[in-house]
Amino acid sequence: MSSTTRALKRPGFAPIVLVLVLAEIVSAFELSMMYVTLPTLMRDFQVDANTVAWVVTAFLLVSASAGVLGGRFGDLYGRRKVMVIALAIAAIGSIVSLLGGSLEMIILGRAIQGVTGAVLGLAFGLAREHLDEERVPVGISMVGASALIAGAGGALIAGFMIDAFSWHGIFVFAAVVSILAAASVQLVIPRDTIIPSQDKPDFLGAVLLPIAVSAILLGFSGSSKTGFASMQFIGLIGIGIAAAAVWAWWELRVESPIVNLRMFKNRQIALAMTATVLAAVGPLGGGNVPAQLIMQSPPSLGYGLGFSPTAAGVLISTTLLVGYFFSPLGGKLAFRYGARTVFIAGLALVALVVPVILLTYGNVVMFAVAMVFNGIGISLAYGALPNLLIEVVPESHTSEIAGTNTLIRNVGQSAAVAIGAFILARHTDPATTAVAQDGISAAFIFVFVFAALSVVVALMLRRTPAQWVPETVGERDLRRGTAADPEGVVSASA
Repeated sequence: MSSTTRALKRPGFAPIVLVLVLAEIVSAFELSMMYVTLPTLMRDFQVDANTVAWVVTAFLLVSASAGVLGGRFGDLYGRRKVMVIALAIAAIGSIVSLLGGSLEMIILGRAIQGVTGAVLGLAFGLAREHLDEERVPVGISMVGASALIAGAGGALIAGFMIDAFSWHGIFVFAAVVSILAAASVQLVIPRDTIIPSQDKPDFLGAVLLPIAVSAILLGFSGSSKTGFASMQFIGLIGIGIAAAAVWAWWELRVESPIVNLRMFKNRQIALAMTATVLAAVGPLGGGNVPAQLIMQSPPSLGYGLGFSPTAAGVLISTTLLVGYFFSPLGGKLAFRYGARTVFIAGLALVALVVPVILLTYGNVVMFAVAMVFNGIGISLAYGALPNLLIEVVPESHTSEIAGTNTLIRNVGQSAAVAIGAFILARHTDPATTAVAQDGISAAFIFVFVFAALSVVVALMLRRTPAQWVPETVGERDLRRGTAADPEGVVSASA
């Protein structure tokens, strides 16, 4: 921590962490609240799972780019300033969804809300910037796991709003919380001390990435109707792959990339990011929709519990809050035994949840137990992951690495929603929109495969990893030129 920062009068541990948790709750709440709402939107707008899934996917796609772009902007121009702007834009998105009156306008508003993807990386950077070094692991663990509080609140509030009023009330609440969070950050977090950088933001990289991901996911989400051999599917997948190739080529050459792909040369970072995307496609993203269908479907389907949206919200909120109580413990364990151990334990726990659900359809008690284990596992994994990453990066790149991880996680969750919706749509009765039990089982088996893979990759992480030293394109070119011309012949002749 710089001497300038130490010299400033700053609030203590509790106020900083509470405000950062509130800010991250906004981002996670705006995602979690929609999972409870999906069955209602399917009925109100008479659409299938593929179509309504874009309410979630649109948010995740924008959130992915916002995570890296916001993290990069925060490191360059001031994290507090960028966070306040992101929260204000999120409030505007909620208003668009509220006043639009159609599924298309809801999706548009959700895309605008996706700017809150920048919040988590900025929060990690602010925690590392303003907390005492020995308190950083616990603070970051609590902020990282605050998604569980948002999941709890999102499930409970969304369920209550739907039963008492309609889905419109969800967006009113989201707008109010966004404004409160922005005001709290402005009042509590110390002013930015970063001198604005002269580096040019990588806008092209920020645009190309969501184009690539959107095209691929749109192709898969529509494949249940068009088929894999259709020109629409082939064309969208082709566009996505081409955009991804151009994006990767550009990111390796631009001076200040939106995603510093050179960081993936570090073994620990590469493995942590790989485990993240596998877990996001699996238990962190793929299990939410089938779980909601289990709770809100009638028992006559064989797997349903017959819950109302409010009852489903109460169950999920309770289990996630139980999980969040483990986040301080996870931070202390990470400080003592290493984040790797806690991360592996969290991933293993959420993987074991799937067999419990598959083997106990229709049993409320066993489903609730499985959800408690799921909440604890997510809390440990979410809390350990940022600590795992900041162990190998300098403080100046904290928001960048966290933003990149947010991108990876959101792209994985986007894929999980699209693929899960595709699986469920293949087992949906067009007349009743009811999903067959085989579809629920297939979706959870898909989740389990990726959960197991994430554990395998996490086990490959090192206990004492090598540090990543950032290198710009200019430094790399200079190093290569020196290595190729050790005597300086080229420089002399020039």
